[in-house]
Amino acid sequence: MTERLYYRDSSILTFKASATGIDQADESYRVRLDRSAFYPTSGGQLFDTGNLSGMKVVEVIDEGGEVFHVMNEAPTFNVGDKVSGKIDADRRRDNMQKHTGQHILSRALIETCQAETVSARLGDDYSTIEVNRESLTDDDLLRAELLANEVIFQDRPVSIDFVPHDKLKEIPLRKIPDREEEQYRIITIKDFDWSACGGTHSEATGSVGVIKITGQEKLRGNLRIHFLTGMQAVEDYRWRFDQIESISNIFTRHGRESLEAVENLVAENGRLRKKNTELKRQMLPTYIDQWYKNAIDINGTKVIAVDFSGENFKEARQAALGIINRYEVVAVIGADDKLLMAVSEGLPLSASDLLKKVADQFGGRGGGSPQLAQGGGFKSDDIKVLIAAPEKIFDI
Repeated sequence: MTERLYYRDSSILTFKASATGIDQADESYRVRLDRSAFYPTSGGQLFDTGNLSGMKVVEVIDEGGEVFHVMNEAPTFNVGDKVSGKIDADRRRDNMQKHTGQHILSRALIETCQAETVSARLGDDYSTIEVNRESLTDDDLLRAELLANEVIFQDRPVSIDFVPHDKLKEIPLRKIPDREEEQYRIITIKDFDWSACGGTHSEATGSVGVIKITGQEKLRGNLRIHFLTGMQAVEDYRWRFDQIESISNIFTRHGRESLEAVENLVAENGRLRKKNTELKRQMLPTYIDQWYKNAIDINGTKVIAVDFSGENFKEARQAALGIINRYEVVAVIGADDKLLMAVSEGLPLSASDLLKKVADQFGGRGGGSPQLAQGGGFKSDDIKVLIAAPEKIFDI
């Protein structure tokens, strides 16, 4: 069994140990030590990285009570040799901030929203807490976030204690451990939270820096809350600040006025789009007459081919219907990777049959009725060829 140095002191970053085993697994090597400060993936927390005697440790695994240090190259030391271990300080700090922050936020959610934590995941990009609530309002989350950060600003001490099973009932734990053991490792945030946990934690809440809730999603009748801590939260703030500054510079407005400027632009764009759509509807008969003048004759049938690439596909459909209602023709309309076939009722042709021929030849898909069929999944270059030379459709 590996002695876990982080278990009593999460601040240990360097240590000495003896190699007790070296196993090769595929192209990697797994090193066992008699003692280690490396934290293995467990309890929703990510593993530590660092090096053993200068050799990079890329992953740390917990199996059967042993800690395995994974390397991508053969160790330069042998079983029985003394090795020196060094933990990546930035990653350890990041993991301690996340895990301590999770404990703080879990308790804050109970205090403000009566939402109990079901599970937690501390990831590279963001962390999550799943709570036993179907929904929480933005105000609920804000109250939990404010309380969590108040606890951080108070810089409360965080301690590690080992408590026997018969003493657990004397502690106001958030959750009673499922497994029965002789002793439990209890992480205490002074006068705020008590939790049985095997992870690495900050020595005081102030080290967490800040907690920011970034979103929520429903999950199996529960609610998953996304949050950031420490430098992750700072980086996220920097990115959001830069985005707001860039938007405010475009509108030459103060950052706090950016939202109003964007809302005004979206509203104006909506009005213009509506006006543009109405103008196109009014002009459609004129467009159709012009397209008909340029129609080509294929086996005695007039064919109108139009390229609608980059346009609203809904408008392409309206144009196709307008064409076959105004003239006795076949309409072929292409729009990027999509194709519309329309046939006037008086013609002995089927739009769905024509589309199927094209799809079989060019690998697209779709269907429809004898009068109107549409498909997608074509190559845009093939669509352009068919619009430029629609006779290819009838030669298939």
